[in-house]
Amino acid sequence: MATVPSLNPAVLAAREKLQQGRQRLREQHEQGSPGIQVCAGLTELYDEIIHDLYQAALAALAEDPPLPSSLALVAHSGYGRREIAPYSDVDLMLLCAAGMESQVAPLAQLLTQFVYDTGLQLGLTTRTARQAWDLAFKDTHILTSLVESRLLIGDETLFQRFMEGFRRRALRRHRSSILAISKARREEQQQWGSTVYLLKPNVKRSRGGLRDIQLVRWIGFVRYGQPSPEQLMRQGHISREDRERLHEASEFLLRLRNELHFHAGKSQDHLDRSEQVRIAELLDYPQDEHLLPIEHFMRDYFQHTSQVRYIATHFQAST
Repeated sequence: MATVPSLNPAVLAAREKLQQGRQRLREQHEQGSPGIQVCAGLTELYDEIIHDLYQAALAALAEDPPLPSSLALVAHSGYGRREIAPYSDVDLMLLCAAGMESQVAPLAQLLTQFVYDTGLQLGLTTRTARQAWDLAFKDTHILTSLVESRLLIGDETLFQRFMEGFRRRALRRHRSSILAISKARREEQQQWGSTVYLLKPNVKRSRGGLRDIQLVRWIGFVRYGQPSPEQLMRQGHISREDRERLHEASEFLLRLRNELHFHAGKSQDHLDRSEQVRIAELLDYPQDEHLLPIEHFMRDYFQHTSQVRYIATHFQAST
C-alpha cells in the first residue's frame, strides 16, 4: 500500500493559521467591521502565511545550487491591492533577473505545492521584468493585474525598477492601453450585465460593481501614472465628491462581497434573490408601508452602483 507523504511542518502550521485567521476575521465581519478592514486583515493574514511558506521553500532547497539573490515575490490583482475577499485567489509573481528563470523554477514549483497544500487558491507566474512588461501590453488582464503590484518579500531594488519601467511604458502607451482596458471591460459587462439594474447582479463584474471602481484605478495608472483615487483627486483628475462616492461604494460592495464569501464558504460574487432576502434581514433593513426590507437593501445597492457607473464612465471619457 502506497504511503501518503507527510506535509511540511510549515504547511501544517500555515493550515492552522489560515483556519483560525479566517474564523477570527469572520467574527470581526459579523460584528460589523468595515469591509476594507476585513479585507486588510485577510491580506495581512495571507502575507504572513505566504512569507512563512516562501521561507520554508527556500530552506527545503538549501542543498541545491544557490538561488539567485535578485528575486522578488510580488502580490498583484486584488491581493496586491489589499482588497482580497475571504475565498479569492492569491495571485503572485516571482520576479527574477534575466536568464535566471530555470534556476528559480524549483522554488516556484515547491512554493506552489506548499500554498495549495495549505488550502489557498493560487495563481503563480515566474517572469523577468521585460517578460512582464511585454506580456502586459499584449494581454489586458495581465496589464490590469500588474497595476496592483505590491512587494511581499525579496529584492526591493529589483521590484522598484520593474514598477518604474512598467509605469514609463504604460504612460507612453496610454492611448492604446485605455482602449484595450475599456474594450475588455465592455466585453465583461456584456457577459455579466451591462446595466446596473439586474435582478441577480454580480457584485464584482456587473455594471457599477467593484470592477468599475478598479477601472478608475487602471486608467489612472496608464494615463497619469497613479492608480490611487486619493492621489488622482489631489492631482485634480477626479473631484473630491467623486472620490468620496467611490470610497462609500467600495466599502458597501466589499462588505457585501465578504458576506457572500463567508456565508458560502467559497468564492461567491452573485447576489441572487435568496441572498438579497437573507442579507436585507441580516442588516436589519426596515419594512414599511411602501418597501420591503429587500427593496430597501437593493435601493442602496443600485444607488451605489449607479454612482460608480457614472463616475467610471465620465473618467474614461475625460482621458
